[in-house]
Amino acid sequence: MNSRNDRSNKTDRNNRDCGNGECSRSDRIGRDNKGRGNDECGGNDRIGEKKNRDREAAASGRAAKDRLQRAGERLLNVLYPPRCVLCDEVLRRGEHGCCRDCLAALPRIRGPVCMKCGGPAENERAEYCENCRTQEHWFDRGAAAFTYTGAMRQAVRRMKFSNRRDYIPFFAESMAQALERWLPVWRPELILPVPMHPARRRRRGYNQAELLAERIGRMTGIPVRKDLLCCTRAVKQQKELGRRERLRNLRGSFGVQGAFPKGSRILLVDDVCTTGSTLDEISRVLRAHGADRLFFIVLCTGKGKKTVCTDNKMW
Repeated sequence: MNSRNDRSNKTDRNNRDCGNGECSRSDRIGRDNKGRGNDECGGNDRIGEKKNRDREAAASGRAAKDRLQRAGERLLNVLYPPRCVLCDEVLRRGEHGCCRDCLAALPRIRGPVCMKCGGPAENERAEYCENCRTQEHWFDRGAAAFTYTGAMRQAVRRMKFSNRRDYIPFFAESMAQALERWLPVWRPELILPVPMHPARRRRRGYNQAELLAERIGRMTGIPVRKDLLCCTRAVKQQKELGRRERLRNLRGSFGVQGAFPKGSRILLVDDVCTTGSTLDEISRVLRAHGADRLFFIVLCTGKGKKTVCTDNKMW
């Protein structure tokens, strides 16, 4: 009897020990899993914190760059007082870009515009200008701030050929104003300036389309990429060529560098559009690389089919 009780007690102890062992193993596994979970959560938290720090650092860098640029502009304004873009006289206090005497002479685009290129239309009933009624384009829509006439033509020439980069802020603001009504409709994701041939850029020292694009990008918050488009070869002067000859002259002169964001909505930036040949050739190239929608904004546009660029321009 006693031996049977002893065996029963021993069995109970073994069962308890076994149960305690299983509990111990379960506890250890649970603690290990919990530790791993904490490590994973901690790792995710650290990654998130690093991304936040990177974003803050990038934002701080942009803000510092903007402050430095504004300080540089103020210093330049002291050394070289800003002048009117039209008459080139020194601006008076309270004037910006254009003097009060010339404001009325600015050839802003008012009234009906072409629903393709954004240039002046003949009348309210005309959906397209004469150029766009007779020519097909690779771009979707365009807009412009001014017409390429009179004193504005001379202002653009000074900006490009006489190193008048001090005109850029006023010109870029005028282009951004012309864009305001279209941005909610177009919804561009990326700004690309029209590139210049490297040899031409070295001689001039800058690409005015890039300077305008950078300003517009800061004002609209749209990223600017200066590295995607390139000019692969210099072309002969275009001023005496018609549209068809211009297109042939430009064929193969632009290319894409690196990975292009397929399906993107692109806003091209240039200084002047007359026949639209340059913007068409670039749009054709971007379509081939997967661009979804193509829009453009230019400082000046021609007034009609017979208008051609008179600049001695080589890209």
